Amino acid sequence: MAEGHDISIENRLQQAYQQERRWYNIRGASRLVVWLIALLAVDFIIDWGLFAKTGLSGNIGVFLLLVNIGILGWVLWHEWLRYLRPYDPVTTSLDVEKQHPGLRSLLVSYMQLKDGPGSDQDNVSQSLIDAMRDQAIERSRPIDFKEIVDFGQLRRILVMAGGVLLVFGFLGALNPAHTATLLKRLTGSDVEYPTQTVVAGSTGNLTIRIGSDATISATASTDHVIPEKGTLYFREASEDKWKDLPMKRVEGSANEFSRQITAKNLTRDTLFYVRLGDDRSDQHTISIITAPRITDINLVLKYPDYMDKENGKSDQLNLEVQEGTTVKWTVSCDTPVSTWEVLVPTAWGAAEAGTGEKPEAPGDNTPKFRTLLADLDESGTTATFELPIETALKYSFRWVEKANGFSYEDVQHGVKVTSDGLPDVDLLQPREIGYATAGKIVKMEAKGTDDIGLDKAWLVYSLNGADENKVEIFNFNGDTNKTFDYTWKLSDSLKELKPNDRISFAIEVADRHPDRKIHLRRTAPRQLTVVTSETYLDWYRAEYGAQIEELKRSRNQELAAQKAVTQLQTEEGIEPTEPTEEDENE
Repeated sequence: MAEGHDISIENRLQQAYQQERRWYNIRGASRLVVWLIALLAVDFIIDWGLFAKTGLSGNIGVFLLLVNIGILGWVLWHEWLRYLRPYDPVTTSLDVEKQHPGLRSLLVSYMQLKDGPGSDQDNVSQSLIDAMRDQAIERSRPIDFKEIVDFGQLRRILVMAGGVLLVFGFLGALNPAHTATLLKRLTGSDVEYPTQTVVAGSTGNLTIRIGSDATISATASTDHVIPEKGTLYFREASEDKWKDLPMKRVEGSANEFSRQITAKNLTRDTLFYVRLGDDRSDQHTISIITAPRITDINLVLKYPDYMDKENGKSDQLNLEVQEGTTVKWTVSCDTPVSTWEVLVPTAWGAAEAGTGEKPEAPGDNTPKFRTLLADLDESGTTATFELPIETALKYSFRWVEKANGFSYEDVQHGVKVTSDGLPDVDLLQPREIGYATAGKIVKMEAKGTDDIGLDKAWLVYSLNGADENKVEIFNFNGDTNKTFDYTWKLSDSLKELKPNDRISFAIEVADRHPDRKIHLRRTAPRQLTVVTSETYLDWYRAEYGAQIEELKRSRNQELAAQKAVTQLQTEEGIEPTEPTEEDENE
C-alpha cells in the first residue's frame, strides 16, 4: 500500500511541475508578444517617421532588426527561459510546502528518504522512516499540488498580449502595404513606403562648371495626388544643414515642378532632393567643376647671345626680363585639360616655334587677341610653350577641361621688358679747347660704362670741318665699367698741318648689342687750333701767367680770411694760433 502511495505522490509532484512549467510558458510567451509588437511599433515610427521621410534609409532596417533581436533575446531569457528548470522532486516539494506550511517538511523528507536511510545514516531507524512517510501521505492527501501556481495572475498579461495583437492586426489590415514594407525593410530590402503623391521623375546627378546655375525639376505621377507646389532641399556635401527653396509648377504643365539654384549657392559639390506632397525623390549630387588650378611653374630664360649669360630661371608668371630674351614656360595644373591656349594681344609678336596659332574673332566689346596653342603632355596637366620677348606682354590662359569640356579663362599675367640702355662715355682728359703745334701729342683718358657690356672705343676726328675719320683705339672685351688711356700724335694721322687749321676730336664707344648703329655714344668734341711754335709759346706763357695770377688771388683771399679769424679770436679772448712754417710755405 505504501508503494502505491509513493507512486501517487510522485505523479502529483510531476503534474505540479508540468503545471508550473505551463504557467511560465504562458507568461513568457505573452510578455514576448507584447515586447515584439511594441518593438515593431517603435521600428515603424523610427523607420517611416524619421528615416524614410528624410531619405536617411541606408541599412537602417537591418540595424533595427538586429536591435530587435538583441532586445527580444534578452526578454526571452529574462522573462521565460531562465524559469524553465529541469524537473527535481525535492524542489517541487519545496514549492508545494511554501503554499502549505502545515506539511512541516514532511513532503521534502518523504522524497529524500523514499529509498530508505543512506549508507551514512546507520543511526536512522527504518520504522521511523516508514512512520514519517505514512504521515506525509496522510497529510498531503487533501492537498492539490497544482496550486503552486495561480493562472489568475496571468489574466492581465494575457489581456495585454491579446489586445496588442488585435490592435496590430487591425492596423496591419488597414495598412497592409505599410506593414509589408516595414517587414521588408527590416530584412534589408530597398523598398519605399506607399505615399499619396508619387515622384515619377526628377533631375539626377549633375555636373556643372563653377559660376553656372543649376535647374532642378521633378514630375508628379498623374495617377496619384498632385500637390500645388514642391520643395527643393539642398546643402553642400561638407555641411549638415539643409536649405530649402519652393518649387512652382512649370507653366503649361499640370504635374511638372522646377526651381533654379543660382551660381552663388553652388561653389562646392552640392547634394539635393525634391519633396512633392508626402513623397520625395532620391538624393542626388551636383558636382561643381572648378577652374584648373596652377600647381607648378617653371620658366627658363634664354638671354640674347651677345649678353653671354647662362640661362636664368623663374617660378613667377609675372616677371621682368631683358629685351630679346626668349622665355620657355612649363606650367602644370591640377585638372586634366584637352587644350591649353595662351591668349596674347593681336598686335603683339607672332606665333613662334612649338606653338600653333589661330585667330580670334573679337566682338564689339572684346579686346583683340590671338591664341597660341601650348604643347600638352599625355596626362593633359602640363603645358609647354616658348616666346621671344621683344616688347612688354600681357597674356592669360584658357583651358578646356578634359572630362566635361568646360572652358575656363585664367587671370591676366604680364612680362615687363627692360631695354638695353645706350653706353656712356666720358673724356676725362683733355677737358678744354686749346692751341697745338703740328707735332702735338694729345694724351687722353676716357671712361666707358654700360649695363650689359662694352665692346669697343674709337677716336673720331676731323680737320677743318671735313669728313670724320674713325680709328679703333680700345677693346673693352665685355667690361661694364672701364677707364683707359690713349696717346694721339697729331702728325701720325694728319699730315701737312698748317697754322690756323682746326682739329675736332671725340671718343665714341659701343656696347655689344647687335644693333650697332643705334647703340653708340660719343663724348662732346674737343677743339684744337694749329699755330706756329712762337704763337704756341706766347699762348702757353699767357696761360701760365693767368694761372699764377689765379693762385695769387687765392693766396690773398686765404690770408685775409686768416687775419679775420685771428681778430675774432682776440676779441673773444682766445689766444691766437701762430701759423706754422708749413702753413707759411703753402
